[in-house]
Amino acid sequence: MIVWSVEVSSTGDLNFNGEFPLTSNGVYIGDQTHSDFAANLAQLKQGTVKRITFSIGSSNYGDWEDVKALVDSQGTGPNSILYKDFAALKAAIPALDAIDFDDENSFDTASTVAFGIMLGNLGLKVVPDAFDNNTYWENVVSQINITAPGTADGVHLQAYAGGAGNNPCEGWNFGGVPVWPGLWDQDDTPSQVQTIMTGWNAQCGINGGFLWLYDDIAGTGLAAQYAAAINTAVSQNGFRLSGTTSIFLNQDASADGLIKITDLNGFTGSVTLTVSGLPKGVKSVIEGTGNERKLVLLASTVAATGFTTVTVTGTSGSITQTLLIKLAVSATTGSTGKGTVVDISSYFNRYGIYTDGTVFSTGGIDGVGNAYSANLLGTSRVLSGELFDFGTANELDAVSCTGQPVLLPQGHFSTLTLLGAAVEGNQLSQTLTVNYTDGSSSPLTQSFSDWYTPENYGGEQEAVAMAYRDVSNGTEDKRTFNLYAYHFALNSSKVVQGVTLPNNSNVVVLAATLH
Repeated sequence: MIVWSVEVSSTGDLNFNGEFPLTSNGVYIGDQTHSDFAANLAQLKQGTVKRITFSIGSSNYGDWEDVKALVDSQGTGPNSILYKDFAALKAAIPALDAIDFDDENSFDTASTVAFGIMLGNLGLKVVPDAFDNNTYWENVVSQINITAPGTADGVHLQAYAGGAGNNPCEGWNFGGVPVWPGLWDQDDTPSQVQTIMTGWNAQCGINGGFLWLYDDIAGTGLAAQYAAAINTAVSQNGFRLSGTTSIFLNQDASADGLIKITDLNGFTGSVTLTVSGLPKGVKSVIEGTGNERKLVLLASTVAATGFTTVTVTGTSGSITQTLLIKLAVSATTGSTGKGTVVDISSYFNRYGIYTDGTVFSTGGIDGVGNAYSANLLGTSRVLSGELFDFGTANELDAVSCTGQPVLLPQGHFSTLTLLGAAVEGNQLSQTLTVNYTDGSSSPLTQSFSDWYTPENYGGEQEAVAMAYRDVSNGTEDKRTFNLYAYHFALNSSKVVQGVTLPNNSNVVVLAATLH
């Protein structure tokens, strides 16, 4: 049962649909208006109701904007008002199982993920309630479950009103997290609901669904008919794929992930797995024959770096299921490779790399308390055979660009490659100048992606994708952060002397190599 809706105020207080307050200043007060509210919900679970979900939000503006503001200002720790109020709600209503995220206008990834992780730590499940913006919701589910596995255990997909035409089998893939589509009684009769959901069950094995809106049919006897229609529709046998949703793979290396096949409603058929969408230079092998199999990915030394969505397809007769996996291919680790490494240590002016768990007050790579993880980055990388060396972690080890000239080893070279990124947002159309010993110079223009948002600008290549960054308090921000390669063509008929970096402190450089 989905109870709609719980409103979140700007102070963090919770209210039931504008009808009565649930919490105030971290204390449950719902019993002051309805002393039997918690008991009534508990009684429901003595019958056929197996799960109670409270929904936050609607098409109205406010609730999720307030959540964002509160997370941004207070965080989600035990001293935050959101933590206190939802802890009080869960303690007062033990029958509460999950929170539905009906965000239809805010769509802020960082605060939503942090809020979802907090709810998971309180023992609550999280269920996004989507009708559009599929990539946003897929990202939210993935990030919540990376940090708090199993917290986001389903997705309510509106297939009515603004979501009319949505199909849970097309365009909505959450890496094995089931999608539960919803229909509206004003549009479809019980028999029509059964027909539609039976089709979805046959197409992609949905194992649940919901009906909007109980208020329309209360007291008519139709609720039981709709429930029976959905239960009948989703009880057809089949299978579901789940498992790994992201894989980080280095060139000239291998990585693997688990693929799990779950039999539904007595399914006993054999399932064949195939893999598609692999980038150039990456091959796949499926190991095992049971319900838990291993996907092994192998990358060549020149495999295309960057992000790709890999599709694992399971087939058994006419039944097909898919699992989407986010693949990130990076430069390999190693200490030998081609090129002439440029020693830029004398220009280091920022602390950009820290070992995991280190508490620091230097500002980090972005100046606001975040840094690359030395555990993930390593001391050197080899990108398509070319070697790059990094500075020593926990010391000055990055160059924040301020228009400074950097001397280069003199010689005839065709390319200068910098490993770096932008911080505090993308930095567009930055100017670098290559200087030659004959007194000539060549200005170059390059846009730099923020380390969190790869834009694939011209001349920019993914170098290293990392599963988290280090935070100054010793914790990890478990989102994907990036280091990019920037390739600048040189006049090989001339002897290079140096390069003048952009005059923008939000552009940072960690390594450089000539070849």
